Amino acid sequence: MLTFVGLGLYDLRDISVKGLDCVRNADAVYLESYTSRLSGCTLDEMQDFYGKEILLLSRTAVEVDPGPLLDRAATEDVVLLMGGDPMVSTTHIDLRIRAHLRGIRTSLIHGSSISTAVCGLTGLQNYRFGKSCSLPFPHGTWSPMTPVNVIAENRGHDLHTLVYLDIQDNRFMTIPEAVALLEDMAAKAGVAIP
Repeated sequence: MLTFVGLGLYDLRDISVKGLDCVRNADAVYLESYTSRLSGCTLDEMQDFYGKEILLLSRTAVEVDPGPLLDRAATEDVVLLMGGDPMVSTTHIDLRIRAHLRGIRTSLIHGSSISTAVCGLTGLQNYRFGKSCSLPFPHGTWSPMTPVNVIAENRGHDLHTLVYLDIQDNRFMTIPEAVALLEDMAAKAGVAIP
């Protein structure tokens, strides 16, 4: 069985009691930390608190070649940890589908995520949010226009947009970087975003 356990927003204590029980009873525990990261703790602190060795997975091991993870989940109780809530990221939805196609049972233990916390943090109404989007760091000449198009479409419907900022191995996109990227995209697309 493969159980997706959401860790919440900030540190090792944001995990639910159900999630903690699942981790402590698992045969193997993995963590992917490229879709979201808990900035309030280290991997060592998590292992000490949870009482389990946690194996760190690369993006490739989850998105491109999840075979070894799924092979293990076919015969053992495997937990995959991630910041936030498991099914917010399409990465985890894809992995769950792959497990299902191989006949591997899956389960979910939800955690708080920015998708649910944004309203409380900003005072904005959840009913006023349109489609969300990810804003990746540009790579060479590649710079997707999807974020500015999503924002423009939402603005056209008088809706807010939740923009997920990119995380790379050794850096997090800052708000000033995000604003500069979005302004550049808007200029290239001829779209006005306030």
